[in-house]
Amino acid sequence: MGRTGEWFGYQHYDIEPDMIAIGKGIGNGYPVSVAVINRTTIAELERKPFKYSQSHQNDPLGASVVQETIEIIESNDLIAEAKRKGLQFYSQLESLVDKEIILAVRGRGLMFAMDLANENIANEIYSKLIERGMIVGNRGTAFRIDPPLIITENEFTEFVKTFKTILSIKKTA
Repeated sequence: MGRTGEWFGYQHYDIEPDMIAIGKGIGNGYPVSVAVINRTTIAELERKPFKYSQSHQNDPLGASVVQETIEIIESNDLIAEAKRKGLQFYSQLESLVDKEIILAVRGRGLMFAMDLANENIANEIYSKLIERGMIVGNRGTAFRIDPPLIITENEFTEFVKTFKTILSIKKTA
C-alpha cells in the first residue's frame, strides 16, 4: 500500500484494471484482504451474481483495521513521503554499486532491488545483515529492500552504513 509512491503500482502505467486484490499492506499486520472492483465489473456481477463465502467475510474488526490503516496513511501523507524518501534512499543505495559485488540497484518509491554478483556472495551478505538486525528479501543474486512507510532517514542511513561495512569486510577477506 503506497510503497511505490502511489497507492497502487499500476498507477505508474497507463492502465485501468478491472479488479485489484489487496492483501497484507491494507491490514498493517492484521490478516485481511480487499477486492476493489470497477463499476463495469460490478454491473456484470450484479447481472450474473454468484455466491461466495469464507471465514472472515464481512468481518467488522477487519473492516475497522482497513479503515484505520487508510486514515493513517492519508493523514500522515505516507505515500508522498514514500516517493520523497525513495528518491533519497535510492541515491544512497546507488552509492553501494561497485560493479564487482553490487552490480545494480533498481527502485521506485520505497521498493528497491539490488543485483549482486553471485549467489554465494549474496547469501553471505544476507547472513551478515541478519546478524546485525537488518532484514532484506534474498532470492538468488537479488535482494529486495522494502522498508516500512514510516522508516526514518536516520534508520535508512544506518542500513546503508551497515551494508557498506559488510561490503568492506567482504572485499578485504
